[in-house]
Amino acid sequence: MLLDSILGVAILPLITSNTAMTIFDIAEKPDSEQIAAIERGLPSYSLNQIAKMLGLPKQTIIVALKFAQRTISEREKAKKPFTLEESERLLRVLRVHRIAREVFTTDDAVAKWLSMPDRSLGMKTPLDMLATGIGTAKVENLANAMIHGVPA
Repeated sequence: MLLDSILGVAILPLITSNTAMTIFDIAEKPDSEQIAAIERGLPSYSLNQIAKMLGLPKQTIIVALKFAQRTISEREKAKKPFTLEESERLLRVLRVHRIAREVFTTDDAVAKWLSMPDRSLGMKTPLDMLATGIGTAKVENLANAMIHGVPA
């Protein structure tokens, strides 16, 4: 798989009733499939794959999404899925990444944008805003404004 070689990680499928999808596919799926994946809980390896895709330290994502470090470490060690709330936060990163790739041509550029404080976000980084639904909506609006060339 090309994505495997680009990211240098094994992409294991998430099994649903009829189809297999990777964590990177979820953001492209209909809402009903995204909800089902969240309710099942994203696999414990999801955070590592997202960090690798963005080229950001895993710790940066843990802090931004307001995860408890110890809980995440224990979950990964036991290979237990993320909770519904944690899975939803991780999916927010994937959804915003998908939108941002319409503006930026590389994952590295997306990662830089996610990590830079923005005046329209109260000088918080887009990544920091993804811990809440309201913050995510602001980031998605900002990214969509950039797509359409509208000042935020």
